[in-house]
Amino acid sequence: MFRVDKRNFATSDIIKPQEISCQDSEDFGEGKQILEKILLEELPDGKQGADRKTGLYIFAELSDAIRFCCRMSNSKIYKVESLEDTTCYHRGDMNWTEIMNEFLNNENTLRQMARLYWEGRKTFKPCWEMLVNKIKVTNIIVGDNNSRTDLCRAYQTANGNVEQIDFYIEALNQNRQ
Repeated sequence: MFRVDKRNFATSDIIKPQEISCQDSEDFGEGKQILEKILLEELPDGKQGADRKTGLYIFAELSDAIRFCCRMSNSKIYKVESLEDTTCYHRGDMNWTEIMNEFLNNENTLRQMARLYWEGRKTFKPCWEMLVNKIKVTNIIVGDNNSRTDLCRAYQTANGNVEQIDFYIEALNQNRQ
C-alpha cells in the first residue's frame, strides 16, 4: 500500500489525517466542493466512518500512487502498512470521483456515480483507494523534490504510461527481493 502526501515522514512514523482538511482550504474549488457534497449525501448507511474529509487515502498500487504524485505538487510517496488498530472505512475506485468532475452540471449523473463509488464498483481500469484512519511508513519511495521532479519528467516522457518508467520497474524489482 502507498500513501501520497505533502508532509514529511520518516520510516516507522505513523501517518494520521491532517487536523485541517484540504477540503477546508481556499484552493479547494467549487467543483470539488459540489462533488464531495454529493458523495457525502450518497454515503450509504453503515459507512458513517468513511468521512472523505477527515479520512486518510492510500493506494493499493504503486502505479496509481505515481500517477497521483505527479498531479499533486510537492508530494512524496510512502510505502505503508496497516497497524493493529487501523480501520479501513472504504475501498473504492478513485476514477469515479475523477469522472464525476466531467458531470458537475448534472446532479442525477453525479448521484449515480457517487453510488457506484460507494458500492465499490470498478471502472475499466480501476484506481483503488482505501480510506483509513492511520498507517505506518515502512519505506520512503519518493521523499524529496528532486526525486519527484525526475519521476514526473519520466512519467511525462512515457506519455503517462507508468509501466514504462525505469523508476517503477526498479521499484517492482526491489519489492520482489
